[in-house]
Amino acid sequence: MKIFLAGDWRAKLELRFRQLAESQSTASIFVPLRNLAWTAAKVRNFLNPHKPYRAPIPVISVGNITVGGTGKTPFVKWLVRRLVETGCRPAILTPLGESDDEVKEHAHEDPSRSEFSRVFPGRDRVANVKRAIEWGATVVVLDDGFQFRSLHRDVDIVLWDATSPLFAGNPFLREPLTGLWRATCVVMSKADALSDKERESLRQELEKWAGQGKVVAAFGYEPVGVKLISGDNLLDGKDFRASRFLLLAGVANPRYFFLTARQAGFNAVAMVCFPDHHRYRPSDARLIAELAETENADAILTTRKDAVKLRGLWRGEIPLLILEVKLRWLWGEEKLWETVERVLPCKAHN
Repeated sequence: MKIFLAGDWRAKLELRFRQLAESQSTASIFVPLRNLAWTAAKVRNFLNPHKPYRAPIPVISVGNITVGGTGKTPFVKWLVRRLVETGCRPAILTPLGESDDEVKEHAHEDPSRSEFSRVFPGRDRVANVKRAIEWGATVVVLDDGFQFRSLHRDVDIVLWDATSPLFAGNPFLREPLTGLWRATCVVMSKADALSDKERESLRQELEKWAGQGKVVAAFGYEPVGVKLISGDNLLDGKDFRASRFLLLAGVANPRYFFLTARQAGFNAVAMVCFPDHHRYRPSDARLIAELAETENADAILTTRKDAVKLRGLWRGEIPLLILEVKLRWLWGEEKLWETVERVLPCKAHN
């Protein structure tokens, strides 16, 4: 299958960097840069010591120790749904701006739930906690919060991408693997890409860093159908299995998107990759349509995250479909929920 790296020269450089860094044989050349970033963070923390703000409501952090691509957004959606079903009013705090893709994705998740949950974007998350409480929040979900030192957390959930190499020289680490000791619990994401034996081996290796018994759950994604970018009706993916698809992904781990599409039975003839969080322009939409035509694709298949940003730009004659997926727990969902539920004041309303 052909793979096209798209975007400007900086985008292509980022994608090439990721390809090199994911290989243990070439990753070591990037470790000095990573260590420099770690040192800068330590100096900053040392020069700016302060006591974290303790909110009067529970704060549940969802984070990671690698850069991007661990599946925090769909996991946060699952967590928010469970909290609403329990009788809570969760507020999602994200450091991203209002125009960022993940913020839009949360906002479009389920408009009927907007009365019970709300997204508060922005880097000043302490101020946003106070805004959330004024709105009526009874619990805070701190998205990408593991390295955020200014806010006390009652539960620290860390996601580990099961397709990411687990070794101390991984250049995508935000901090040393020893930082996993701070986690309340660890959840393996995208674990359906591994065999049962590989998952068990990864669990054991993670617990060497995080502590015995801290890896409590594992999940993957299950394709449930497709949607046209201009529509809301869920279509059966089986109806498109005879079609030739160009895959389109602007995510940190496009390889996993390919695996998910293949699992759903789609015939991928080529794939175009943009960098994570890429802001699409009309020229990008034209390029995608041209590549689809060049590769004789009948349609284009993309992620919901990318579709949110492409919806107003797509003018191509070739159909652009969204692969809809849902979280599929392999094990540990209720054990994880018990950890969360212990800190909830709203659980009695269930």
